[in-house]
Amino acid sequence: MESDERKKRLKLLLERRKETPKPKYGVLFEECVEALGENVTVYSNAKSKELYDLFQQHITFTQWSRIDWSKINKYKAIHDLKEVSDLFYQEDIEVYWSYGNFPVLKTKFDNIMGAFEDLVAVSPDTFLYVPRKYVIEVYHEGEITLGYL
Repeated sequence: MESDERKKRLKLLLERRKETPKPKYGVLFEECVEALGENVTVYSNAKSKELYDLFQQHITFTQWSRIDWSKINKYKAIHDLKEVSDLFYQEDIEVYWSYGNFPVLKTKFDNIMGAFEDLVAVSPDTFLYVPRKYVIEVYHEGEITLGYL
């Protein structure tokens, strides 16, 4: 009897969860997530805040919201993400934006390559981060910089 009650309770909770409205982040963000396809994680607001805090503890920024590259031991300018595909091929990559209240995303490099224009359209500057390994800053004026952490 208890098993049936637990199943009913679980089913009710799952139905309520489906009915809970998801936050809206705008058309560009929604198109980005759709373009990234499957295997993309959109973190909750609470988890995203936690991840942004950790990101900012590991990466120093200038007053203009750019990465302070003088604090990164090894970095280089790149012209295209294809140049670093060997480094990022199997990595889980976290995506952060410089402006807006957008949640952090986690996805694979192939997804990013296929949706790059949608990704960088969300906010002026975009950061791709593999915790404690690499960071890429995609600056709105077209510069792309890779940092080795």
